[in-house]
Amino acid sequence: MGLPTTQQWLFSIKTFAAAVLALLISLWIALPNPYWAVATVYIASNPLSGATRSKAIFRVLGTVIGATAAVIMVPNLSNAPVLLVLAMAIWITACLYISLLDRTPRSYVFMLAGYTAALIGFPTVDAPGTIFDVALARAEEIILGIVCAAVVSSVVFPRPVVTAVAQRLKSWLMSADASSRDALEAKSGPEADAHRLRLAADTGEIENLASHLSYDAGGHPELPRLIQDIRPRMLMLLPILSSISDGLRELASLGDASRAAHALIERTERWLTPERSAESQDVDVLRKDIDARIEGHSSSRTWRDLIELTLLMRLRDLVAIRGDCLHVMTAMEGNTEPRSNDFAYQIADLADPVRHRDRGLALASAIVSFATIIVCCTFWIFLAWPEGGAAAMMAAVAGALFAAQDNPVPSIVAFAKWAVIAAILAGVYVFGILPHVHNFETLVLALAPALLMTGLFISKPETLLIGLSMGINFMATLGLQVTFNVDAAAFINLSIATTFGVGLAAVMTSLLRTVGAEWSIRRLENANRVTLSEIANSDDPSNDGRLTGLMLDRLVLLAPRAKAAGHRLPDAIGQLRQGFNIVDLRRARADLTTYSRRRIDAVLIRLKRRYRDGQEVQASDLLLTAINSAIDAVRDEQGVSARKALLGLVGLRRSLFPGVSPPPDLQHTPELLEAAE
Repeated sequence: MGLPTTQQWLFSIKTFAAAVLALLISLWIALPNPYWAVATVYIASNPLSGATRSKAIFRVLGTVIGATAAVIMVPNLSNAPVLLVLAMAIWITACLYISLLDRTPRSYVFMLAGYTAALIGFPTVDAPGTIFDVALARAEEIILGIVCAAVVSSVVFPRPVVTAVAQRLKSWLMSADASSRDALEAKSGPEADAHRLRLAADTGEIENLASHLSYDAGGHPELPRLIQDIRPRMLMLLPILSSISDGLRELASLGDASRAAHALIERTERWLTPERSAESQDVDVLRKDIDARIEGHSSSRTWRDLIELTLLMRLRDLVAIRGDCLHVMTAMEGNTEPRSNDFAYQIADLADPVRHRDRGLALASAIVSFATIIVCCTFWIFLAWPEGGAAAMMAAVAGALFAAQDNPVPSIVAFAKWAVIAAILAGVYVFGILPHVHNFETLVLALAPALLMTGLFISKPETLLIGLSMGINFMATLGLQVTFNVDAAAFINLSIATTFGVGLAAVMTSLLRTVGAEWSIRRLENANRVTLSEIANSDDPSNDGRLTGLMLDRLVLLAPRAKAAGHRLPDAIGQLRQGFNIVDLRRARADLTTYSRRRIDAVLIRLKRRYRDGQEVQASDLLLTAINSAIDAVRDEQGVSARKALLGLVGLRRSLFPGVSPPPDLQHTPELLEAAE
C-alpha cells in the first residue's frame, strides 16, 4: 500500500485534533459517555471538507429522528419485550430499506435514523424511565462530535471537493481520449473493454464526489447542476464509441472508408491528443466539417454508404460530447464561466436524470437485518445476558453499514476481525495505560498513537473499513467517562457482546443472502430487457427520457460489479445502443412516408416480442427481414428524419446481427464507390 502521503497525515492529525476537542468539551460539560463524541468524529470525518459537512448535516438529522423513535417506542412497549423487539426491528429495517432505495448522500439520514434507534433503545430497555435522558445525552454527544469534525475540517487546511472533482474529471477525460483513440483505430479485445469499463465506473465516482459540492466552503451552486448535466453525456460516450468501432470494422471489411470520411477520422484522432485538446477553434471547425460531409453524403445509399453515414453521425456525437466535457473541466478549474444551457450535444429530451431502484436487493437486505435483530434479541432475552443490548446494537449497525454491497459477508467479517483487535487494544489501554493517566494532557498523549493510526486508515479507501471498525469499536470498548473505573467483568462482557453482534450479522447474512455480483448483474440485465421492451412498445415520446435514463444509470451500477466479477461490458453497451437506436427510429418515423412507417412498425413489433418474452435477441430471420425491408424503404427518402431513421435501423442491424452479410440489393463494390466520389 505504500507509506502514507502528506495529505493522509494531515487528515489524520486534523481528525485527531477534532476528536481531542470533542473529548475536552464532553468532559468539561460532563456528558455521560464522552467516547461517543470521539467515535462520531471518526465516523463523520472525510478527507474532503465539503463531504465532511455533508455527512455532518445528514448525520444530525438521522440522529434526531432515530432518538425520537427510540423515545416513542421504549417507554410504551417496555412491558412487552416481544413487541418492543418487533417494533425496533421493523423500524430499523424500514429505515434501511428506504436508505438503499435512495442512492444519494441523503440516504445517510435514513440509515442513521434506523441504527441510532438501536444505539439508544437497546441499552435502555431495562430502565425505560431513563430513555429520554439517555436519548438526549446520546444526541448531544453525537452532535458534538459532528460539529467538531465539521469545524476543524473547514478551518484547518480545508480540502475542497471542487478540486478533487476537477482532478477526477481530468483523469476521466484522459481515459476517455485513450478509449476514443481505441475506437477510431477499431481496436477490440480485453484492453479496449477494460478502458470502457473504467470510464463507466469513474463516471459514477465523479457523480458521488460532486454530490458534496453544495457543501463546499464558498459554495458552488452552479457546479452540481453542471455535473448532473454532463453525467449522461459521459455515459453516452460508451455506446457511441462502440458504434464507431463497429462501423470502422464493417467499413474495413467492405474496403475501408471514403477519402473524405477517413480525413475527418484522422483529424478527430489528432484533436484527441493532449496537446491539442483545449483548442476550441479546432472543435468548432471539425464539427462544421463533419456536418457538411453528412449533409452532402452520397445519395446512392448502398450498404457502405449507410455504414459511413451512421459512422459520421456518431463521430459528430463524439466530438460534441468531448467538447462539452472539456468545457465542464475548465469551468471546474475556474478558467471559464459555467454554461449548462449551451452544450453542443443535446440530450435533455433523450435521457432524464433518473435512478434505477433495485427493490429486490433492498428488500433482501432488510429481511436479513430484521432476522439478525430478532435472533440476537432472542439470545439476549432467553439468556438474560446483561450486555445483550450491546450485541443487538452492534448487529444492527454492522448489518446497516454494508447492506448496499452485493455480498456484505467479507466486509462484515473484516469489521468483526478488527473489532476483536480494537477490543484487545482497548484492553491494553484500560488495564495497562489509563490507570497511570492523571490529567487531560497525558490522556491525549496516551490516545494519540491509536487515534492517529485510525485516522490514517480512514484516509485511504482501501483501508476505510479498518478505520471505521477501529474508530467505532475501540472507543466504544474503551468507554471513556468523566470518572475512570476498571471493571474487568463488564469490559470482557462488552467485548464479547460487540464481537458476537457483528459476528451474528455475518452468519445471518451468509445464510439468508447468498448472492453476489453475478446475481446483481443478471438482475440489471433483465431490467434492461424489460426497459427495451417498453421503449419499443411506447407510443409516448415523453416516456423515452425516463427509460433511456434508467439504462444509462444501470451502466454505472453494472461497471463496478462487472469489474468485481471479471466481466466485460459489451452486453450492457449493446443494450444501450439498441435502446437509443429504437428511440431514434420511433422519433423519426412520424415524418416519413406511410410505407416507410409501416416497415418501421413491423421492426418495432418484432423487437417488442423478443424483449417481452425474455429471450436473447438472436439471428431471427423474421426480425432481420423486417429490418432489411425498413432500410430498403427509408434509404431513398431525404431529410433529417430519414437520416435519423437510417441511423436507428443500421445501428440495430449491426448490434443485433453483427456477423450477417448486408442485404444483396445493398451490396456494392468499393471500386464503384471510389469512382462515384
